[in-house]
Order: sequence, then structure tokens, then C-alpha cells
Amino acid sequence: MPLDSLKGSEVAPYEAMGATLLTAQPLSAPEPNEAPEWEALFNHLERRMAGLRSWRWTWLSTWQQLGTYFLPRRSKAWQGQIQANTYNRGNYLNDAIIDSTGCLAATTCASGMWSGLTNPARPWFGFAPAVSNVELDEDGKQWLEKAASQILAVLARSNFYSTMAQFFQDVTVFGTSPLIVYEDDEDVIRCYLPCVGEYFLAAGSRLTVDTLYREFTLTVIQIVEMFTFENCPQEVRQLFVTGGASLDQEFVVAHAIEPNFAISSKRGRGKKITVVPGKFSFREVYWLRGRKSQTPLSLKGFHDQPFMAGRWSVVSNDPYGRGPGMDALGDQKQVQTETLRKAEFLEKLVRPPMTAPPEMKNEPASIMPGMVTFVNTANGKAAFTPAFQVQPQALQPLTMDIEKVSERIKACFYIPQFLAITQMAGVQPRNELELTKRDLERLQVLGPVIDLFENEVAGPAIQRIIHIMQRRGILPDLPPSLQGTPLKITYQSLMRLAQRSAESVAMKDGFVTMGQLSLAAKNAGVPDPIRTVNLDRSLAHYLQLNSYPITCTYSEAEVKQHDEIRAQEAQRAKQEAAASQLSKPAVDAASVLSKTPVDGGSMLNHLLTGSTQPGG
Repeated sequence: MPLDSLKGSEVAPYEAMGATLLTAQPLSAPEPNEAPEWEALFNHLERRMAGLRSWRWTWLSTWQQLGTYFLPRRSKAWQGQIQANTYNRGNYLNDAIIDSTGCLAATTCASGMWSGLTNPARPWFGFAPAVSNVELDEDGKQWLEKAASQILAVLARSNFYSTMAQFFQDVTVFGTSPLIVYEDDEDVIRCYLPCVGEYFLAAGSRLTVDTLYREFTLTVIQIVEMFTFENCPQEVRQLFVTGGASLDQEFVVAHAIEPNFAISSKRGRGKKITVVPGKFSFREVYWLRGRKSQTPLSLKGFHDQPFMAGRWSVVSNDPYGRGPGMDALGDQKQVQTETLRKAEFLEKLVRPPMTAPPEMKNEPASIMPGMVTFVNTANGKAAFTPAFQVQPQALQPLTMDIEKVSERIKACFYIPQFLAITQMAGVQPRNELELTKRDLERLQVLGPVIDLFENEVAGPAIQRIIHIMQRRGILPDLPPSLQGTPLKITYQSLMRLAQRSAESVAMKDGFVTMGQLSLAAKNAGVPDPIRTVNLDRSLAHYLQLNSYPITCTYSEAEVKQHDEIRAQEAQRAKQEAAASQLSKPAVDAASVLSKTPVDGGSMLNHLLTGSTQPGG
């Protein structure tokens, strides 16, 4: 029994949210009809969120330490759940961070992942036939390139890249970060990134994350703008009508995305209800946490999963990942303690603790420059002196250990890999091939992370964006050559580029060798070895490795047409040359006759006019 009264569909009000939608909201609306099955769905959602909260508890305690020492501004809900109307969000959060080595290393690692995997300055993915033996015509190749460029244009127009910059920071430090991709009326797509402490995840039987629950705060005006006045409960409506400061009062909004399985109804034993129509693979529900109104804020169905959960590495069926921040946490704590002790050492060196006679207990004393402290040194009494002498050379072992710990932190965040060229020491690469092979070698350690990102985040995100663009009629229609042809996504990540660059450099060296051998064969008068190489295919593959635009090359039909024109021109030139050779004896004879004198003129003139007189 579908919840028809809840209006579950493919369209949600938040797809058009913004100032325009908010302006159109009325100050009154009829009360929504109570959905008879909403109580069962509400109980299911609240109970499952409570269960997921219990499973997440130990992860939350670990995230708390990671946030405290690496990324304090991206953490929430250390008390276990989100609270509304808290006024301490601007408090200083970096009290535990004295040495910022770990923070800077995490930022560098996240920036390297962002620029290497989703760099907005260059195409970072494309499309190709999933079957290697498929030959595409020019229309098919141009469609693949055009489709990729249009998707990249949509990504650039939206907030995708700015969201991904924060996404990689969360994955680097906390090991996990979910990304929500919504359809949007203004930007085609809109991305949202839940904060650590807001979300709960669960994995399916394929050990991939297919369930996302979260809780977050929205003000009254944000709730009305996102879900419309009509869909808001009475409490929110009244505050919106009141206006003023009431518009900024917060509520905790709960959000659930999960597979669209049936749930039990309390109205009949064993009776099942379908939340949204069965054609949808996933369902989404928004509601106010702990407040069972007459209907939810929003209920929507999805044909494909609208969120992706990025993880640095996974273990068994855990929905949450583990990242470099967990590896570097111990070193980060150690470097904070040692840096604090180093500061104490320096302070004791320049501001040592002092000793003085008991008689000076109530007398003014100071070690500040320009100040005077009067002491009685009669009868050999001790003066106002340091309690002990700090030896400056004793600081060296502590400083050296801090440097070693800092290097370990950088290694945990793969800084030697991301800054390999900048920090390169010793013998420098002598040519492009050596540099490329060094790049490939240093990036091997990131191979599993890159593959996991492509499989769990990039691929599903691109497929979802394709479906959104197809529904909006943005992508061009498939040409006949691609209809029924399975396609795959090809990535140009750091490791992929290094691999392709190594192949490209090897091909370039091969071209040079082929040219030298070809010249040597011609000089020796032996068959040219370059005849064994398909030069057209070699050049096409070389250009593909270097991402050369297909629009800047001729199609096979155009190449064939140009070859035919050149062949015709060569044939015409050959015929003209042959005709010229045939007429050459006559021209020579005429020249001889014109130079043979006779009475009053030349022999040629006599033959042509029958007269020996010039011009006769």
C-alpha cells in the first residue's frame, strides 16, 4: 500500500529552493491531511536512527580526537547528537593544537587528492566503449568527447569542486565523507556534504554504503525555503508568520536515504506498506527529529542512489573508513607535548624561576628589564638568583626528536609523494622518461585509494549526473554507432596520467628510433623497417594518451577524401608531365628551324608562310 497521501515522487520542493521560491510562499495554507501510515514510517525512522547512533558511538569518539588535533572546525555533536539553538559556535577551537605540522600536512594531502583526482583545470574523466574490440565511427567519438565536456561544464557551474575540496579534507582526516548530489533547477546539480557528527551510515550486502541517516539544524526560514510553507508542521508555520527573531529559531531536521524496502504497518499484523512506489530503488524522507507531525517535510523516490560515501580504506563490512589521520594521531599528540615542553624550556631560559631570602616575601621583586629588586646580602645571605641554570645545549635532542616526529606525520599524509619534485634531493632526473617513472613509482602507494575513490564516489556521481542531464534533455542523443554499445568511464587521475605518460614517452622514443632506422635502411638500400608499423594507428594512440582533442583531427572519411584528392592531383601532374615529354621533340625541331637561315628569313617562317620575306 503506497503512501499516496505523502506524495512520494521524483520531484522535491528543495530542487527549486532559493529566494524566488521563498518569495512565493504564502502566510497561510490548509492543514495537511494526516497520512494514515506516517506513524509507522516515523517509528521506523526514529528507531533505525537510534540503532545507527549506537553503532557509530566508538567511531564518534575517535573522530573527536581526530577533529581536536587535525581539523577542529569540521566536527560537531561530540555529545552524541545534534543540538539546536546553541550559541557557542564561534568559540575558539584550536586549544589543543600548538604545533600545526599535522594540520598543514592534512591540508596538503587533501589538496593533492583534489587536484589530482578532480582537477577543474583539466578534463579528469572521459568515456570509451566497455568492449575493447569495438570500433567507433567519427560520430560516436565526437559524442563521447562532447558528452564529457558537457558534464564537466555542469560540474564547473555547480558547487561540485568547492564541495570536493572539503570532501577530500574529511576523508583524509576522518577516513569517511558522504556526498549528496541533488537535482537543481538553477545549476542542474547541487552537492551537499554532511559534517562529521551529523551522519550515520550502513552498508548493504555488497559491502558498499547504501544507507545514509543524518541530523542537522535549520532555521525556520530555511525550513520554509527548502520544503515550502505548505509542507511545514504547524509549529514552524506559526513561527514563520510571527516573523522577526522567530525566523532564526532552529529545529533539528532528520534525513534518511535508504533502499525502498517495505516496512511493517501497526494497523494490521504482518501487513506491509510501501513508502514510495516500487519503481524507485531508493527513498528519501525529511522530518523534524522527535516531532511526529501529520506528514513528513518531504518524501521522494530515486531511481539511482543520490549519495556516495567516500572512504580512504575499508575493513570487512564496516560502513565507515579509516584514513591517514588515524595513523598520524599518536605522532600528532606527541609533537604537541614536545612542542609545549620546548616552549617551557625556552621560557625557563629567558625567564627562569627565582629564589630569594624569606625576608623578601612581601617586598617587590621583578626580572623584567629596567626593573630594580633590592635584596639584603649581608652576612653572606643568598641574593635574588635563579633557582637553577638551564643549559641551552640540552634543547638540541628535543628539537631533533620534534623534527623526526614531524617527518613521520608528513609521511602518514603522503607528503613525500605529493611534493616529490619540490622536495627532491640527490641526483635530479636526466630526462622526461626518468621523471615520469619516478612519478609512477611514488604514486603506487596511492593506487588503492584512487581505485576506491573511482569505484565508490567518482563513478556513481558521474552516472547520477548523466541521468539528471538526460531527464533534462541536456545530453545529445546517442548516434547509431553507440546505441546498444556499453560504455565505461575512463579516468585521468594522478596514477592514470603517470601510467599514460610513461607509455607516451616510450612511444616518443620509439618514433625517434624508427626514424633513425628508416634513414639507415634507405642509405643502405635495404627494405625500410618502418613498413612493419601502422603509423596512422600509432599516431592516433599517441594523441589519445596525451588527451589531444578529437575535434582537432580529421575523421577517417576526411582523411580518405584528402588522400583521393592528392592521388588525383598526382595523376594529373603525371599526365601533364607525360604530355610535355611527348611534345618536346616537336618543340626542339621548331627551335632548330627557327634558327636555320634562308634567303630573307628563317626556314620555320618559310614553311609556315610559304615566303622568304619576313612577314610575307
